[in-house]
Amino acid sequence: MRAVRWQANETLELADLPEPTPEPGQAVVEIAACGICGSDLHTFAHGLLAHPGMVLGHEFAGTVLQAPGVDGLEPGQRVTARALIPCGHCDACWAGDLHLCAGGAAQIIGYGFDGAFSERVLIPRAIVGETVFALPDNVSDEGGALVEPLAVALRAVRRCGDVTGKTVLVLGAGMIGLGATRFLKLAGAQRIVVADLSALRREAAIDMGAHAVVDPTSERPSDAVGRRADVVLEAAGAAATLSEALRAVRPGGIVTIAAVFGRKIEVPIDRFTEKELDVRGSFAYRDEFPAVIEALASGDVDADTFISHRFSLADAGEAFRTQLDKDVSLKVLVTP
Repeated sequence: MRAVRWQANETLELADLPEPTPEPGQAVVEIAACGICGSDLHTFAHGLLAHPGMVLGHEFAGTVLQAPGVDGLEPGQRVTARALIPCGHCDACWAGDLHLCAGGAAQIIGYGFDGAFSERVLIPRAIVGETVFALPDNVSDEGGALVEPLAVALRAVRRCGDVTGKTVLVLGAGMIGLGATRFLKLAGAQRIVVADLSALRREAAIDMGAHAVVDPTSERPSDAVGRRADVVLEAAGAAATLSEALRAVRPGGIVTIAAVFGRKIEVPIDRFTEKELDVRGSFAYRDEFPAVIEALASGDVDADTFISHRFSLADAGEAFRTQLDKDVSLKVLVTP
């Protein structure tokens, strides 16, 4: 089968690889679409968690080809799957916090296991309703490929607590920030302000339900909310935006950090105590997949509004370079 392998920074190779062979309890899925995640970009450009020959890709949907010994899963079913395949044995897994599995990156499709920038992918621990999720007929393959990142966004919104009637500032309008904007709107936030450097992404934020958008080069996001945001959701992953979040939130407010920084940063930590802030992390997703699939099926979330470009496997390098350009892209999908 054809697959795209990472060989070095900004270097991808289209290669022929052996077909995946499932053992009992595993599944093989024929890929229909796979999105490029921010972590994929970090690997592509900077070698994050990389080794030569690895196959990236964990935001995918497709059709089951084989699923020996997997209850409730049959060839021909359309599915998506979680990226982190829990070990099922650690304390976090026993507590139901599958996203906090002690296995870490070694358990992630596209890092510890070959990923979905390929014609077919192996799901190493296929459990319906836990690691694999059926797609209804009214959710497209492209919509299915967005379930994983939208689940990250929904998890971040849930970590913000009850946002009904509140003012929320979202810093960063990538896939997670845009998805969070939509879910904040559905959750009843009274005022949603989104800040991003990209005019394209600011416009998309309005489409998702933002009441106002901010260009940080012309206005400080904290000033746009009068330094009185009830909740700030940091989805940009930069020291400057985290500092801005601490400036923007009201005393006693909530700051939820959903971005991956990938490095050490300096922050004015005294603001945590001086403003008695509730600072929360949000990592991946816990049990958000079914709710996201339902939102796509009902039309509450429109997959097409997130997708800006589509490329073939043969053009994966161009796809990654396009996704890196925030001025021209939203979500970029790769199809076999």
